[in-house]
This record gives sequence, structure tokens and C-alpha cells, in this order.
Amino acid sequence: MSSLEQQIKEIENNIIVKEGKIQSLLKDIEEIKNKSQLYYENLIDQQDILLKKKKKNILLELKINNLIKNNIKTSKNIHHVNIHINCLFDELKNTKCDIKEKYNKFNNIFYFLDNYKKCDNNIILITSILKNFSIKKNEHNILLKSLLDKNTNKKNKLVNNIKEINSNINNIISNILILDEQIISNLNKIKNVIYDNLNIYQEENEKYQQNSEMNICLNIINKIIEKQQNDNNTFLHIYNISDNIHNNIIISPYKKDNAEKLQLELNTQEFLELENFFS
Repeated sequence: MSSLEQQIKEIENNIIVKEGKIQSLLKDIEEIKNKSQLYYENLIDQQDILLKKKKKNILLELKINNLIKNNIKTSKNIHHVNIHINCLFDELKNTKCDIKEKYNKFNNIFYFLDNYKKCDNNIILITSILKNFSIKKNEHNILLKSLLDKNTNKKNKLVNNIKEINSNINNIISNILILDEQIISNLNKIKNVIYDNLNIYQEENEKYQQNSEMNICLNIINKIIEKQQNDNNTFLHIYNISDNIHNNIIISPYKKDNAEKLQLELNTQEFLELENFFS
């Protein structure tokens, strides 16, 4: 009988130990639930941040596209003005050579008339005509110089405008790249949180499924990060703008053939997938 009582006592002790382990497991489960709730709230907050940054990114894209259109129009105007100025320069060179040649001839005539001893009416008339022509020539030279100065000022003004536009575009591009870096950083934080959460579930549940909701969210975030980094490389390559201006020739940073290629790519599909996942 004492042996039976001892067995009963051992069974009772085992039951007490098992109950203690069960209580400990219940506490662990409750702690895991609390952590999961915190991780979920953190994911919701990160979603709001991503949506706000996405809206800012879209607005900046629209502003850049408008600036690009204005820049292309200004570049075309500069190109036309440059052609006009070059033609004017060619005309001025030809006119200058012609005037110089005539001026030398008239100087020879003046020299001959000054040394000529007879001063009859014909010589006086010829001298007067030549002097009048010389006056007209000087007036013509002044007019040409004024026209050249006006065109030069107009060209310089257009060059300054295109420089300012390029500077504004570069500043906006820098701001977008900073936002992209912040987006990637936040996505990496979310990814790390999901990894930690998945590791906890793997430790507690041996029947972890590969197609769980957290794993789906993780795959979407990885796609966004990969595409965002590729877009940044393309973005830097497309907008590597330089304003090369040498002497009187303006080299436009844009050509008509590649105007259609100046577009930004956002991770629109991936962001929609992430938004649908949280909805």
C-alpha cells in the first residue's frame, strides 16, 4: 500500500511539474503575441511613411518632367538663335572683308588726290563723294556693331537661363535621390523586423509554411528594394547633364531624338502590391 501511495505521490509531483511547464509556455506564448502585435503596429507605421514618401516622389517627378519640357523648349530656342548668330557672323565677316578692300582703294584714291596739283571742280566733286561714302561707311559700321552687341547680349541671356534651369533640375534630382535612399533604408528596417518575426515563429513552430503572409510581404519588399536601386542607377545615367559652352557655339544638353526617353520610373506596381497586402 505504501508503494501505491508513493506512486500516486510521484504522479502528483509530475503533474505539478507539467503544470509549471504549461504555465511557462503560456507566458512565452503571451509574450510572443505581444511582440507580434508590436511588429504589426511597426509595419503599419512604416506603411504610412512609405505612402507619404511615394506621394512626394510622384509630385517631384511631375515637377521634373515640367522642367525637362521647359528645358527642351529653351534648348531648341538656343539652337535656333545660335544658327542665326552664326549666319550673322558669316555675313559680318564677308561685309568686313568687302569694306576693308573698298577702304584700301579709297585710301589710295585720297592719296592720289591729295598729291594731285590740279584742283578743278571734278576733283572737288569726287573728293566730296568719297568723303560722304566714308561717312556712310562709318555709320554702317556703327550699326553693324550695335546689332552684333544686341545679338550677343540676347545669346548670353539665353545661356544664363539654361544654366539656371539645369541647376534647378540637378537640385531636384538630388532631393529625389535622398528620398529614394530614405525609402530603401525604411524598407530594409521593415525587412529586418519581418526576418526577426519569422525567426521567432520558426523557433516556436516546426511546421512553418514558406508561403505565409509575412514571407509574401518580405518578397514584395525585396522586389521594391531591388527595382528602386536599379531605377536610381538609370536615373543618374539619364540626368548626367553638363552645360558645355565654348566661344560662340552653344551645345544643347538635349536632342530631339531622345526626348521621349527622359522619363522617371517608379515602383508603381510593387508599391500597389504592398498597399494591397496591408489593406
